[in-house]
Amino acid sequence: MRRLLGLLTAVGLFLGGTAFGEGIPASPGPEAPAPVRIARPEPEPTPVMPAVINCVADPGADAGFHFPMDADLLHIWFPNIMNADEAILIFQGETWLIDCGDEKNGARGAELISWLGIDRIRKLFNTHPHHDHLNGLRITDETAKVEELRICFGGASTEHMIRALTYAEENGIRVAEFRDGSEFAMGDGSVTLKFWCNTDPSLDMNNQSAQTLVRYGERTILFTADMERSGQANLLSRVPASALKADLLKYPHHGKTPLEDDFLRAVSPEAAIITNKTVPDWGGVRYLAAKGIPYIYTNQTGVYLHLVTDGEHWIVEQVPQDRVGKIR
Repeated sequence: MRRLLGLLTAVGLFLGGTAFGEGIPASPGPEAPAPVRIARPEPEPTPVMPAVINCVADPGADAGFHFPMDADLLHIWFPNIMNADEAILIFQGETWLIDCGDEKNGARGAELISWLGIDRIRKLFNTHPHHDHLNGLRITDETAKVEELRICFGGASTEHMIRALTYAEENGIRVAEFRDGSEFAMGDGSVTLKFWCNTDPSLDMNNQSAQTLVRYGERTILFTADMERSGQANLLSRVPASALKADLLKYPHHGKTPLEDDFLRAVSPEAAIITNKTVPDWGGVRYLAAKGIPYIYTNQTGVYLHLVTDGEHWIVEQVPQDRVGKIR
């Protein structure tokens, strides 16, 4: 009996000390699996589009790019012209022209104006009164009424100017001057045209022709009329080089001659427009090729050169004739 009680007491003490099994180590279970890292593909970075999207040099350059739906766009069209100048600027329902070609090229400009559905031209700026920049006035006005002709040379400066002013007076076109430093604004004022005119009498008319910097937001294009190297040097002597910086350059004098290197450095264009047919042996074309600057001719069969910007990017493209009226 005593032995039984002793045994029961020993068992009780053992169970009490372990709190009914709390002190008994649990049997080891399986280890938790190490976390598995799932490799996820890195998202493709959003492509950063260049300021100038040149679809002439690279037809796929605008892939995936669209202007914002609510953006006001500045359109610049070049007729299918050669050895003459004309550019059509359209912004917020207004149409302005820089030059209007000669009779033959003016007819080509009038054809494009008609296809674009334009019936009124608010302002026409003449950079200098040579035939290939002014003699297209009549056919332009007959196609879309010209409200105002802006000139920067005197009324008797050339026979072409005399005829233009006579036509303007007979057909109700206002005539006013613009000068070195003049500035004009289109639409709500966000597109500006800044003019420089060399007045040094030692320069010929081409080298005194008006230079036009068109600016919309961050984007710019410089129209250089027929100004060659002596005029470029004169302009640089009185205008800060930084003021001439432009994304695009309407190359001077239809691509005939090279630029002053300092002038090219000041403008630093990403592409140049040559108002001519294909002229690979001309000095200006060889110069651009040597400098590695892309260039586009305006006189190309079946297409029109079209520049368009929202103030952040340019698209440079050639538009087939049957699509001209569909672009807004």
